[in-house]
Amino acid sequence: MSKKIPAYRQAQAEIKQFIERKGLRPGDGLPPEGMLAEDLGISRPSLREAVKSLESLGILESRHGEGIYVKAFSFDAILENLPYSMVADDAQVTDLLYVRTYLELGAIPSVMRNIRPEHIEKLRTLAETMLSKALSGETFFDEDRAFHAEMYRCLDNSFLLSMIDLFWCIFNNLLRNSGGMDIDNWQLEMTARDHMAIVEMLEKNDKAGLMWAHAKHFESISKRYPKGAIQI
Repeated sequence: MSKKIPAYRQAQAEIKQFIERKGLRPGDGLPPEGMLAEDLGISRPSLREAVKSLESLGILESRHGEGIYVKAFSFDAILENLPYSMVADDAQVTDLLYVRTYLELGAIPSVMRNIRPEHIEKLRTLAETMLSKALSGETFFDEDRAFHAEMYRCLDNSFLLSMIDLFWCIFNNLLRNSGGMDIDNWQLEMTARDHMAIVEMLEKNDKAGLMWAHAKHFESISKRYPKGAIQI
């Protein structure tokens, strides 16, 4: 016997199909609640519940006194709804690191073709700040996040930047909750120097060296999880 689909989940599917069928774009409004419920053949309570859930997913947005609108795609809703209390095991962290590694490595040839001196200067400043903080025993999460974003900014691909930032946020959240953030000063310095090596390869316009330096950085991170260290 098949499991019955909750009414609000069915309503979710109906709303998404309606958006596709009508060819609605971000910023377009949906019909008034009563009209939409009648058109879709669902109850108003189910419609309201479905709208709330689609808002949390970043698909719809309610504007007070105006109505319901299709929302522009963004990863913000995913980031805001990350389960920060989750506890990840070694396998989960390793799987995510694997995907993150190859997402960034795969774009490096394009980075080499497009990166400009001003981007490299910003990366050097960030890396030097990271190293300075590491030598003082300080962490550098903000600089680390900014470094990975700045490296790929030259590609002018907002979707790729969102993906890289999303994986950075999720991975570091998993790291924090699994104890992987508890690293000593030597590891902090090693991580900072990994970033310095990346900058140096960019300055030399050394594609092979950049691939090696970037891969080495991720291998260093993975070694905190000996049961699931990735092989690059």
